[in-house]
Amino acid sequence: MRKSKRRPTPTGVTLATILLSVTPLAACSSAADGASYPIPDNICGIATDSAILEQLLDEGDELVQDANHFPLRGDYICHMYVDGNDSVVSDATWQESGYTLRDHFEYSGRKGVHYFGGGKYASWKSGVATVIPCSGVNDMSDVVVVTVEDIRWNEDSRDLLEKIGPPYFDAYEKKLGCPS
Repeated sequence: MRKSKRRPTPTGVTLATILLSVTPLAACSSAADGASYPIPDNICGIATDSAILEQLLDEGDELVQDANHFPLRGDYICHMYVDGNDSVVSDATWQESGYTLRDHFEYSGRKGVHYFGGGKYASWKSGVATVIPCSGVNDMSDVVVVTVEDIRWNEDSRDLLEKIGPPYFDAYEKKLGCPS
């Protein structure tokens, strides 16, 4: 049996070959990382900070915002889907006069609720909420509970939600036309 002879390869050529082989892989993986869709400056038509929203939305190729008709009477929910999966969700539920943010969490079972903004807002690991007084807009209810949730939350979600929440809630209140 004959042994095949391997011709030694110079080290510089081997290193160049490895780098040329790895570079296309790195370029492909970095192109797949992050969002390849335009980041909106709203959540289903309600203004928000796009820089913060970008950090909450999942990586992917396609963003679809899906909401029911914006009502002044009924509940409202907005799903932001990335590649068909729920990423960020906002919802609003009308409640009777006197309903408070603490009422919202009384039976929710949520752990680690943090009240901030003088008790006007509350957050948990994957969401942020407020109760907006809005009498005269909905003839059946006087307050609306609005939440924003990061479905695939991580350790940064709460901080991001606490930043995006208050201005988003203000824009929500304006859209409803709540009296001051």
